[in-house]
Formats: sequence, C-alpha cells, structure tokens
Amino acid sequence: MSGSQNTPPIRRQISGTANDPGLATDLGLHSEIPIEVPEIEDANRENSRILKRLLVIVGEHERSAHRLGIELSNTDMKSVIEALRQHALKGTIPTFPHPEEVRQYVLETLFAEFVEEPSNILYTTRTGEDTMRYHAMKPVFWIESLDLLETTITE
Repeated sequence: MSGSQNTPPIRRQISGTANDPGLATDLGLHSEIPIEVPEIEDANRENSRILKRLLVIVGEHERSAHRLGIELSNTDMKSVIEALRQHALKGTIPTFPHPEEVRQYVLETLFAEFVEEPSNILYTTRTGEDTMRYHAMKPVFWIESLDLLETTITE
C-alpha cells in the first residue's frame, strides 16, 4: 500500500449564488462565479401548469379529508399556504395545532405533500432549436404559484 491511498482528499466549499446565497456544496473546489439560472421563458404558461398540478393535490386531500369527516375550509387552506410561504422564505417547519386531531393531521399531511413540490416541478428553457434545459423552481416563483393557488381556491 502506498502512502497516497491513506491520504484523505482535500475538501473545500463551492459557493453558489443563483437560488440561495447560502448554498454550499462540498465538491472539493471553490468558485466565486455565480451560477446562472435563466428566467422562465413563459411564466404564465408555467404558472398555469403548476396551478393544475397543485389543484389536483388539493382535490385529492379534500376527498381524503371528507372520508375522515373533515371539510377543509378556506381558513385551513390559507394556513397551509402561508406556512408554505414561510417555509420557502425562511425554511421554517410549522405545526398546525388544532383541537381536532384528525384536522391537524390532514393539514400537516397537506403541508408535507406540498413542501416537496418545488423539487418535483421543473421548468424548461430552450437551449437550441430541438433542445430544452430543465431547471429547479426558484423560491420566488414557488411563492407566486402559492399566491395563485390561494386566489383560485379561496374565491
């Protein structure tokens, strides 16, 4: 065995600035070059697509809640959406204290499902005539999507 096999690799942080100024990935290099994430080419189309997806989730949870004897109110939905906004901005994980344990469970599971959505929803930008690049959703765009959802379901 040579000595170089026992030497641990040198590790340094890479700082990213595109979506999260505190982003740091331990890949063994360091860079001050900002990560470029292009703007969404058709934000209205993307918002419409995301809204449809979110409404499906709301519908599924409303049906599940109904089977448990719970009707989700506008207040319930607004509290979940506001918790999602705060999570997107600050990373906070809320609690939904409620005297009805089943309602609390329904709200917590709805939040848990929605909180995963930004990592599941990708938007595209055209990089060539026949090619597209996929990008993760920025927190600002996620909050816009939540605003649209709230307006749609509470009116």
